Amino acid sequence: MKTNIKDILATKTKQALSSNILQADNIKKNIVIIDELRSLIPPLSSEEYAQLETNILTHGCQTPLQLWQTPKQSLGITASNSDEIAYVLIDGHNRFKVCSAHNLPFEIYQLSFDSIKEAKDYMINLQLGRRNLSPTQIAYFRGLRYNNEKANKTENLSKGQNVLSGKNEEDFVNVPPKGQNVPSKLSTAERLAEEYKVNPKTIKRDAEFAKGLEKLESSLRNQILDGTIKIDKSAIQEIGKNYHSDNLIGDIAEIENLTLTNSHTKEVIPIKEKLDEISALLKKFSKTQKKSDLEELIKTAKETLKILK
Repeated sequence: MKTNIKDILATKTKQALSSNILQADNIKKNIVIIDELRSLIPPLSSEEYAQLETNILTHGCQTPLQLWQTPKQSLGITASNSDEIAYVLIDGHNRFKVCSAHNLPFEIYQLSFDSIKEAKDYMINLQLGRRNLSPTQIAYFRGLRYNNEKANKTENLSKGQNVLSGKNEEDFVNVPPKGQNVPSKLSTAERLAEEYKVNPKTIKRDAEFAKGLEKLESSLRNQILDGTIKIDKSAIQEIGKNYHSDNLIGDIAEIENLTLTNSHTKEVIPIKEKLDEISALLKKFSKTQKKSDLEELIKTAKETLKILK
């Protein structure tokens, strides 16, 4: 009997595709969401989520979800054996929510990290590379990046190595990237300021802002980040500097009371930072033409005028 090469190839291809589909389906059923990482995803407003849902229902989920493949035991997740794998959702939380709610298919893209801190660094940089962030969200992620990179350098100091005399943690000389022999003479704040074209002091204020937001309950933090609640950044910065309780703040009134109590430490926001915010808001409004974006632009302009008085 003559062997039909085409039939053999077709059978092998079908078997391979079936195996890949089964593997992908198994991965999709075992996706893990970690709150610590999910909190790094900018919240969508109800309007934005509804638009995303409509787009996916109409055109399908066109952007793959990004997953981190790592042993469950490395994350403290109970596992039947040391080889059991977790597929941690890194990017696509809102898309995953929509697809799960409507039982829609989606594609996946797998990533590899050595630690959860490395995964967080990746997520922060990924968010900062996107164009649809508000000035508040940009400040938050710049601050998170500064705080993470400063923490990384502190942990990477060799045993017995002390802080340079007269220097703060943020003034450590940067550890050079892999393959780069010449260390940078810039501090973390200076390097990030150059990258984002702002003042180093703005980066440090962003760091305080991020610290302050991390001391809020997630629902309140998300409302501030998505613009539902309007509050001066200086109030959140003050929380970052002066609030040392382990209890998370869950009410806007508590922030206002703490701000009044510590008003003697409140810093005046420099004009440069406000002008940067106005510029970013103006660009955003020119693209969206949304009333909410115009209102935020007007509010920021009024705050700037008050400083000038």
